Parts: sequence; structure tokens; C-alpha cells
Amino acid sequence: MGRPGLLGLGLAAAIGLPYVTSPDSGLRKWANSAVEKPAATSTAAAAGLSAAGSAPNASHPVTRPEGQPVTHLGEVFRFDVTTGWVLARWPRVTTRLATLDLQGYRVALVTGTKESDLAGSLTYYFNPDQRVQRIAFKGTTGDTRMLVALLSSQFGFVRTATPDPHLHLYQVKEDREVVSELRIHSISTIKSTDPHGRFQVALVIERPSES
Repeated sequence: MGRPGLLGLGLAAAIGLPYVTSPDSGLRKWANSAVEKPAATSTAAAAGLSAAGSAPNASHPVTRPEGQPVTHLGEVFRFDVTTGWVLARWPRVTTRLATLDLQGYRVALVTGTKESDLAGSLTYYFNPDQRVQRIAFKGTTGDTRMLVALLSSQFGFVRTATPDPHLHLYQVKEDREVVSELRIHSISTIKSTDPHGRFQVALVIERPSES
């Protein structure tokens, strides 16, 4: 199976949604569902999140990040990590996430308490060679600029035009096929008591071909 097909399956598996087989609309349908129907994770509550993976608010205040502190987003969005590194860094790891020939390790990620920090679920998918093949994140943030800057500079994400005024779309393409994608949806109602929940984020990064 070629890489585009693997991406489609990976996008769905990243958050436990049905895979849409249409080559033209599958990616868009997945990403829309990813934002509209947040997936619950067994570790979300431990990170101070609601079962739906929403951002901390008055009922779910920002808590101390689970696992080792994250000083820069590049510490977690990287492809040179090992399964041992994941297990050592986070006290709770969900591992029954196999898809095709990939094995997923999902953790609750809360990078800090600033508006630019992220809160949600992070999954590393390892290939049979025990190298990270895919990274998936689903969650929220109050300021997307740091995340976008990292993905643009480190992985080559480029903004793509979309007719939806509430959607900011960034993609990486190889041979005109989308291999990685970031979808940022603005929350319809922004509360002053919930500065970390202004944007919903759905991200899948496929291992760069040269890595």
C-alpha cells in the first residue's frame, strides 16, 4: 500500500474514528470529525482535562503537567524518540493502539499554563524498526503561533486556503499528496475564564522521507 493510504488510516486511528476511503474527501472528513467529536483518552483526567479532551476551564483548572516538564514544543514533536523514552517520561501510557504495522503509545500532554501551551492527547506510532513513523496530537490551546512556527520551520508545514473562515489549515505535501496536516478550528464562543480553550487542534505528522 502506498503512503497516501497509510496516511488515511493513520489519521483515523490517531483519534479512533472511522476511516473514510474517498481519496478526495477522506482527509477533510476525518479532520472535521476530529474537531467536532473529540476522542476520550484514559489518561485525560489525570492531566486535568475533561473526558472529551477539552481545555482546562473553571471546572477543570490547569494542573501541573503530567510527566517531565516541557520547556519547548520541539521536545515532544520529534522523531528521534524511543519507546523507552516515552515510558520513562510519562507515568501513564496507553499502548493498545496498533494500526496496520504501527504500534501506538498515547499519553496525556499538558505542556504548561501559558496560553500558547497545549492540552490534549499525544500519540507516537512506531514502525517495525522501532522508529517513530507518525505523531498525532488532538487537543486545545489559547494561542497557536508557537505551534505553527515550530511545524513550519521544522517540518515544512505550509498554510493552505480553505473556504471555512473558522479553519486554519496547514499541510505538508509530497508528490502533490498530503502526508501531514494541522487543522485549527476557532471556538465559536470564547470565555474569559477559559483562555486555553480558544482553538481546537488536530495534528498528524508523518515521518519525513529523508528522516
